[in-house]
Amino acid sequence: MDIQKYESWSSAALCFVIFSIITITAEVAYSSKSKSAIGVLAETYKLASTINPAEAEMMVNDLEKALADCDDDYLVFRIKYRIGVIYFKSHMMENSKSKFLQIANAPKCPELIRVSSLNMVGQISRLEGKNREALSAFKQVADLLERHLCDNRKSTANSAFATLWHSALFSRAEIYESQHDYAASISEYNRLLHISGQNNNILGQYSPLVNDRISQLYLRQREIDKYINLAETLVKDYPEYRRTPIIKLELECVKFLKSIPSNIEFPNGSFVAPALFIAYLKNTRDRASALHAIDKINRLCAEYKNTYGGILLQYHYAWLLDALGEKDKAVEIFAKISSDNAVNMNGISEKKAIVEIVQEYSKIQYAIMAGEKADYQEALRALGSLRTHPDESHISVLARNVTEGMQILKREVPRNESEEK
Repeated sequence: MDIQKYESWSSAALCFVIFSIITITAEVAYSSKSKSAIGVLAETYKLASTINPAEAEMMVNDLEKALADCDDDYLVFRIKYRIGVIYFKSHMMENSKSKFLQIANAPKCPELIRVSSLNMVGQISRLEGKNREALSAFKQVADLLERHLCDNRKSTANSAFATLWHSALFSRAEIYESQHDYAASISEYNRLLHISGQNNNILGQYSPLVNDRISQLYLRQREIDKYINLAETLVKDYPEYRRTPIIKLELECVKFLKSIPSNIEFPNGSFVAPALFIAYLKNTRDRASALHAIDKINRLCAEYKNTYGGILLQYHYAWLLDALGEKDKAVEIFAKISSDNAVNMNGISEKKAIVEIVQEYSKIQYAIMAGEKADYQEALRALGSLRTHPDESHISVLARNVTEGMQILKREVPRNESEEK
């Protein structure tokens, strides 16, 4: 059972960087008309994350009335940007994109609002599958911001500028990757690393993630040696990176698969390397390689005990044991993963979410293996402890199918056994 992208590191958190509130300093004196417009603008921040079109139109009408009386140019553009955001929240994408384009092309538009608008044009175009438009918009964002990122005198703007710039280049790289233009994708990531390297204050924390992505792209285009070299550098230079424990395992699996006479490909990067390695061992019964792998994963599990990486390593270890026929030991580890509440994730919510998903899949696999032993009551107990998930999610569909199967077996197997007697 493969986990559906449980270790995904998409830049979704950065994809919708919306310029929402620009602080109004106390030193600035606003006219009574501007203060009235500020009040209308402030009311819109009380909206839910999504709104219906009727609510959107009402709020837009209020903002447009406020615009008519507003005598502060900067506030005018803030309100116009907010109108675009409201259309976006109500899924009125063409209205939203049209407003953002209008803002971006206005001669007197403040630069942060201009690039934020172009960013939103790119994100909407991407959602609509208009990749050429999206690439163009993100290029404008990156080009406009790059000079600011290397100008230390603009330190007050650097944080917002850097986030938008990073989002734009990440988005361009992801679009190229989706089009299987891996060289172009790598070029965007290298551009990001180059500028970040010139100024260590600019999103330096993303360097391991970017290098991780580049290594995956090397592997996808069959440049295995480049993958190995970069992955080895990555785990050495960034021991605290959240994927470092798993990269160590993936790296060993890729090295092994490279050494055997086969034509194994990695269309999804190194994420599938452990599964491919386990499948090889299961098919060949290569005992020597299996013992080496068991020793390697054992040592990695010990090194990362009670950590985020340790949980993921144990999951792979359990699958390896299952493939080699060590069912009892595999069941024991799946049960431990399912109930382990002592994992140290350093307060990072993303890690917590991934660990919870791994624990859910471990419960399902534990239930399947309990069912193989005809312990259907225990299997159903484990399945009953699963959290609630969206109806059509992979984990929900899988859990439902396994539960139905166990309920049938619980009813039918004893009857069949008695008939055979």
